[in-house]
Amino acid sequence: MLACALVLLTAQTTMHANATAAADPAIAIEPVASGLRHPWSVAFLPDGDFLVAEKNGGLMRVDAAGGLHAIDGLPAGVDTAQQLPGDNSGLFEVALDPDFADNRRLYFTYASRVDAATTTRLARAELHGDRLAAVTPLFDATPRSAARHHYGGGLLITREGLLLLTVGERHFHERDNPPLPVAQDVADRRGKVYRFTLDGAPAPGNPDFGPGAVPGLYAIGIRAAQGLAEDPDSGRIWMSEHGPVGGDEINHLLPGANYGWPVQTAGRYRDAGYRPGRRLHDARYTAPAWTWAERTVAPAGIALYSGAAFPDWHGDLLVAGLGTGALLRVELDGERVAAVHALWTGTRLRNVGQSPDGTLYVLTDEADGRLLRIAAAEREPNGDRHGD
Repeated sequence: MLACALVLLTAQTTMHANATAAADPAIAIEPVASGLRHPWSVAFLPDGDFLVAEKNGGLMRVDAAGGLHAIDGLPAGVDTAQQLPGDNSGLFEVALDPDFADNRRLYFTYASRVDAATTTRLARAELHGDRLAAVTPLFDATPRSAARHHYGGGLLITREGLLLLTVGERHFHERDNPPLPVAQDVADRRGKVYRFTLDGAPAPGNPDFGPGAVPGLYAIGIRAAQGLAEDPDSGRIWMSEHGPVGGDEINHLLPGANYGWPVQTAGRYRDAGYRPGRRLHDARYTAPAWTWAERTVAPAGIALYSGAAFPDWHGDLLVAGLGTGALLRVELDGERVAAVHALWTGTRLRNVGQSPDGTLYVLTDEADGRLLRIAAAEREPNGDRHGD
């Protein structure tokens, strides 16, 4: 318990010490495009253009000059109409097939609406010019619900060519859970991480969660995870997760793991008197690699850095913070988080991505959202750096 407390204290102290600076002097912030409607994720097309999914809009191609081109052909029922404050519905992640240059396939997640009920959906399509074709739903995280929170929607294609998908538990209030919380119920599709083949079938070698478990399960006990990233050298998978009031997490994603929500959390429940009614028999919970117990960082998209511009960051995790409006560097030491540093603060950040050439980009979570490039600041003749 003492070691855990020291880790939590270190996380909070590091954030507090770094959050006041507008930007680390080693970096420069370069605008690429604006006018995006709460952009959620970015994929990098082979010709150098960007494919950006907008939470409150559609799928956009951003050209090298920053021009925006709408992609037609999104399926009916993509729910991007924000109806209430805090509504999380929208278009979420987009990821290119490893053979995209040849087959033009991509994968995307979104809040799928039928009448007044929504759920997280994973779909596949082909991109031809500025239009989607052969749109195919692969997975729905049923049951659908009138709730409009915690969809998850994180998506990663691993180096093995498998799909990882995060699905949130969909409850804003903990009290809305049944006696066995949905994130702990292996027969319920919500509050889980899945691993599929690129055709949407359960991946071979997935862990066995017992009789009645939803096919494709990889990990359970998830509240609201969005970010996924893989270390290209070790194959380790990292995942960011939003806590309730405090309790945000960085997790090392492991097959068969139970991350404990809502039985265990470093944060505070929104419903002060809430207690889970039942627990899984013989459940063992996996502790987060890092947590912010009190501070609400709201870690969203993440990327594992392997570029050349910032050699000291190689192998570290970069995290877009919604709550703090900060780009964070999570310093990794194998499976351990050594420290957290704030690189830039200024506005809500939804995602961070690394292009195939190693360049970093971030997306701002704004009605007039921006795609920004993170570059190394130029050095002055005396060796000092300067940037925006």
